[in-house]
Amino acid sequence: MNKQEKIEWYNNPSIISWVLIVIFSLTILTSQSFSVDGSIDALKLVQNILNHNITYMIMIVYFVLLHTKFGKKYFDYSNVLMIIFFLISFVTSILSLLQSFSLIALLNVFNNFLLFIYFSHTFLRGTRFWKDFNLSKSLFNELGNDWYFDAIVVIEVTLFAVSLISMTTVDGTFFATLDCICSILFARYIYLYGEYLDSIKKNPTAPGNFDHFCDRVDDIATDAITATTDFIDNALIPKKDEKEEEIKNSKEKEKKVEKDSKKNESEKNGEK
Repeated sequence: MNKQEKIEWYNNPSIISWVLIVIFSLTILTSQSFSVDGSIDALKLVQNILNHNITYMIMIVYFVLLHTKFGKKYFDYSNVLMIIFFLISFVTSILSLLQSFSLIALLNVFNNFLLFIYFSHTFLRGTRFWKDFNLSKSLFNELGNDWYFDAIVVIEVTLFAVSLISMTTVDGTFFATLDCICSILFARYIYLYGEYLDSIKKNPTAPGNFDHFCDRVDDIATDAITATTDFIDNALIPKKDEKEEEIKNSKEKEKKVEKDSKKNESEKNGEK
């Protein structure tokens, strides 16, 4: 396989989807082979798959449907369900982080958030929801297709490296490797769909309102600084001036009293 063929494979969403189906299926089967000890219990196997690999099952169903007439017909609805799934995953990762803070949990939060934003902003572009929810003005449109993909790759590689440090078993390392590969390929799948939408000019992403948001934040910060400065000028400095004026008046009063006292003494001495 030459370089050109490798590039074509990596840029083919259909092949990527089949590769993901194979890897997800392999992950489920191998995880059960590690967990099932001795005898094979079909019911136990199914329960373990549903309990521990629900994410992989959902992804398999999603990609298998893409290769069927039913899935192609209801493609947009499938994407909406996936967006809800990623939102739930993001919220769950936040709860996990609050329950037990760790670098892996923190990276999972960032990763799930990016996947939710990236997937929703890409796959809703081809639907009426894009206009209904006015997503063309979303501030996340400031971040381009390349940026999202590169960010997810960096986070996934970092998460994989951190996971390897904490891994103590071979099977854990094996599954961490598969998870990293799947996440990067899935991000590539989203990237290619975004490129496809750009090529047909389907609801092209607007620059977004991030600049307006930054300008607004800057205006608020400027107003806050101005208000603080005015407070210091009008509240604190006048009090300081009043205190200095009071001290000055007190000293002048003392000098006047002392002067009057000396004058009275002089007059008394003159009379004598």
